[in-house]
Parts: sequence; structure tokens; C-alpha cells
Amino acid sequence: MKKVLALVLALAMVMMMFVACKKEEEISSSGVEGSSQVSEAGSSSVGGDKKYDAYSLACIYSEITGDFWSIVYNGCMAALDELKEAYGIEGYCLAPANSQDYTLQMELLEAARLKKVDGIVLSPSNADAIGTFVTDNFTDDSIPIIVIDRSLNTTSPAVISQVMSDTYTMGQEAGKLAVEAMGGKGNYVCFGISPENENWANRSLGAMDYIKENAPDMVHVYGDEPYWSNQNTDDQQNQWIQDTITANPGPLAFLTTTEGGTNKVAAMVSEVSEERAKEIIIIGYDFSKTGYELITNGVLYGTVGQNPYLTGYNSTYLMCDYLSGESIPAVDYIPYCVVTATNLETEEVKEYLDSMQIEV
Repeated sequence: MKKVLALVLALAMVMMMFVACKKEEEISSSGVEGSSQVSEAGSSSVGGDKKYDAYSLACIYSEITGDFWSIVYNGCMAALDELKEAYGIEGYCLAPANSQDYTLQMELLEAARLKKVDGIVLSPSNADAIGTFVTDNFTDDSIPIIVIDRSLNTTSPAVISQVMSDTYTMGQEAGKLAVEAMGGKGNYVCFGISPENENWANRSLGAMDYIKENAPDMVHVYGDEPYWSNQNTDDQQNQWIQDTITANPGPLAFLTTTEGGTNKVAAMVSEVSEERAKEIIIIGYDFSKTGYELITNGVLYGTVGQNPYLTGYNSTYLMCDYLSGESIPAVDYIPYCVVTATNLETEEVKEYLDSMQIEV
């Protein structure tokens, strides 16, 4: 199991260095809430034969490295490259060096506002702090904002759409995997993110609701709420994982809610005995090359993955649609895909990997 820790860290570093690349075929989300499917190449509802002016765009993310966000960044940059070549649209994608640094993200937002860009695509680092900043500083819709991947607690009229997956339904899919893996009995725990962000919270709440309804003999050992990881430091999170494993002998399912959380739990499980590790079932969230390796090595039972490439790609084009006068949905849902060891070779999963430009 020690090799697993090295594998997780090595692959994470590879994904951090994953550079932006040109999108060879046009792909898109289905736009249907809760759809568990992969978009087909050549059927995009964004881009295509459009008539855009030379807009200026600011894509301001919470981070642009790591397994998940490097792929979001690649999707965004592919769209910006295409838009610049075809329409002369200028844009950039930036993020604070620290994903928790909401003060610097405010500075990036203020710089975009003062520059008077035509539109902003935003992944907020903090639902409350960034939400208050947007409410106070974007008091009209002169610079529209599309929020991606997570919730933003704001009343600003500038926010005109959201691009994200239906995380509650994805949570239920994760709960279904846990019930399947545990045979409907035993202990489990949700390694959540934070309660103030609805998008984040629903990842755990959907799973817990599904398990309560469909497997009442399963017990959430942390009580009525998930463990909210963002309220604790990395060291505290690691200690909590260790303590949870120690305090709950026998089969135990960990339901994570980010790929970073999946990697963290996998790394901590690699520190226990091989016999104990076999009793730990990890149900992941999101997917990348790292997740693929964890599944093929028997560390990860399965995962429910968003499509980070489409999140970055579609949201950039969607802003141009809005600026060109088109009507866009209040929420543009990105499809997700359930991946387990038993369906890795299916066409659905292969298309899912291809859509994110992940080679295995």
C-alpha cells in the first residue's frame, strides 16, 4: 500500500503540469439536469456557427492546477484560443496561487471590473466572502458574471447563469455505490467540504439522503452531518481520517466530495495494514488520470465524476452567447459519469475520458 501513496502524489504532480491544449473535436454538455451521460463529439450547443464580436473575457478561477482544475483550465484555454482565432476575442484565465486566498481573488475581480471586460467567468474560492464582494461591487449587469462549479451567495444582478453539475443527484449516485459496496450494512462517513456552499454541501447530503432511504442499516459514524473538511487544516483532516479508521473497526466506507479528498483518504489508508486497508471502501468524487489509476489498482471502489473540461470550455462559450444577445439557461448542467472497475472498458467511460482528453 505504500506504493499507492507514491502513485497518488506522482500522478497529482503530472496533472498539475498538464498544459493547455487545442480541442480537436467539438463537445458539449447535454444541458439536462442530473443526466448521467457523456456528451458526444460534434454535437455542441455552444460555439459552432456563431456571430460574435471581439469581446474581452476574464475567467477567474479559485485554482488552475491539480487533477481537476488543470483540466478545467485546459477547457477554458482551448475555448479562448478558438475564440481569438475565429472572432478576435481576447481573454485570460487566472487564479490565486492558493485556492483559499479569497482576498487575492477579490483583487483579480476588481482588476477585471476596472479594466471593463465584457464578461467574467468565475469559480468563487469562498461562497460568502466572494459573494459579498460581488454584491457590493457589481451592482448592475453591465459586466455579466457566469459562476462555474460551485455556489456563490450573492444578490448581484450581474450573475446571469451558472455552469455546474447537479451535485445532489451526483451525491445520490455516490450513495448508491456505497450501498452496493457495503451490501446495505455497516458504517460509512461523508468527507464533506463546507456547509455554506450549497453546491458543495449537496455532494454529501445527496449521498446521506440516499443511504438513509435505501439502506437504513448503514450508520453514518460522524452523526447527522458530514465532516466539513474546509473548517479544518490539512493536518487536522489527516488526523481525523486516522482517528475515524481507528475508532471504527470492520468494514467502513469513506465517501469523498472532491478528487483532492479522494487522494487524501487514499494516502492515509495506504498507511494502515494491508488487512485493514481491505476493509476500507473509498467512494470518490470527480475523475482524472489519478482516479483511473486508483480504480485499476483496487484502491478506489468507484467515483462519480463531473466533466471539468466541459466546465471550462462551455462556460467560456456560454458567456459569448450571452454577450451576442442569445438567451442562455439560468443553470447549464454539465453531465457526469459513474466510473467503477467493472465499467472502465464501456463506451460511455471511454467517451468520458476522451472528452477530457485523458489518455490511459
